[in-house]
Amino acid sequence: MFHQQKTTSRRLLGATIVALLIVTSSAATESISAKDSITARNGTPIISVDNDFLSNCIAQPSSRNAVLKNGDIRSFNGSFISKSKMDAFIQQQMDSLNMPGLSIAFMNDDTIVYHKALGVKNNETKEKVDNTTIFDAASMSKTVFSFFVMKMVDDGVLTLDTPLYTYLEYPDIAYDERYKSITARMVLSHTSGFPNWRFLDENGNYNPDGKLTIQFEPGTKFQYSGEGYEYLANVIAHLKGVDKNGLQDLIHTIIFEPLAIKNTSFVWNDYIEKHRVDGHLNGKPNKGYSSSAKDPNFKASASLQTEAKAYSNFLLALMNDKILSEKSHQELLKIQSTYPASERSKGIEYGLGIAREASENGINYFHGGDNLSNTSFYMFNKEKKVGYVFFTNSEKRDLFNEKLRSFLLAK
Repeated sequence: MFHQQKTTSRRLLGATIVALLIVTSSAATESISAKDSITARNGTPIISVDNDFLSNCIAQPSSRNAVLKNGDIRSFNGSFISKSKMDAFIQQQMDSLNMPGLSIAFMNDDTIVYHKALGVKNNETKEKVDNTTIFDAASMSKTVFSFFVMKMVDDGVLTLDTPLYTYLEYPDIAYDERYKSITARMVLSHTSGFPNWRFLDENGNYNPDGKLTIQFEPGTKFQYSGEGYEYLANVIAHLKGVDKNGLQDLIHTIIFEPLAIKNTSFVWNDYIEKHRVDGHLNGKPNKGYSSSAKDPNFKASASLQTEAKAYSNFLLALMNDKILSEKSHQELLKIQSTYPASERSKGIEYGLGIAREASENGINYFHGGDNLSNTSFYMFNKEKKVGYVFFTNSEKRDLFNEKLRSFLLAK
């Protein structure tokens, strides 16, 4: 998925992962993403939204039943937004941000109340995005995989706190005895001690000969790591007697099929090849770091291909305690690790494959995905039973999400 980029991309990779992992606030949302260290805004000025436009788009708060009666979207603060006003807001943002394509959905209670697929798959071919179009979830793959791991815990396949090497030794890191303390909980909460990717050197440059290392005592602090997720995927594949790609069939049977999640896969296939968008950077088609026919294999951390309606069905399972035991739902969402705030970033609270933030409306759970030219984000509030998810084939996630949150929280 990752390959050597041009000089500009390498400079982007040179930023630290901490800069990327910024917990959201009411005014600005940054997210935890598959890409290692691309600066979220890259110096781009934020596109403003006219205050009158915002105020005209927000309906006054009313009873919860009104969302069913009027077909409005209930927001995090109890306000209601008409679908026509949401349409207008989204189109304005796509135009002002020059976003090629978008797949977006909103959830209230146990229902998807809004879903749209807009724009083009490719700015040059102008092929339209529609409801069959597939996007790259990037690091939002981690939430789905973490959910799957907890089903394996419920089924007694493994436990969160058993050292993984007792299930499957890992030759890539066996030279460092510290790896024998790494558990599934550490992997899913990003405290394994592994770097994000072994093939990125200390300056963030691509190094295909990079050796896997442990950078601190496992379990002692937070460091975002895709490497840990891949080790855990290998362990589960071994325990279930399948190869790593075979995990897709298990996930389909255990999660996707019961939740009516269609045309969604961690492994590249013919449907995805036909329906997937092309990524864009600075308005031009760009392959970025996404999975492809040339890089088709299962990656627990980053290879999920899907769209907003399908992913919303998964988020509804998180919001409404489906499939997993009550204990496993609690494990996913409670604080498992933290990263202290610094001058450059806010602190991070992380569960298992899910980040979280406190807000005036309660706890919001979220995660982002960023493979350079394909970006995505979700957020939901379990107490309020509201949430949203979107995918775009551009780098404009953070700018769009900031404006979206302001729109959703306006009164």
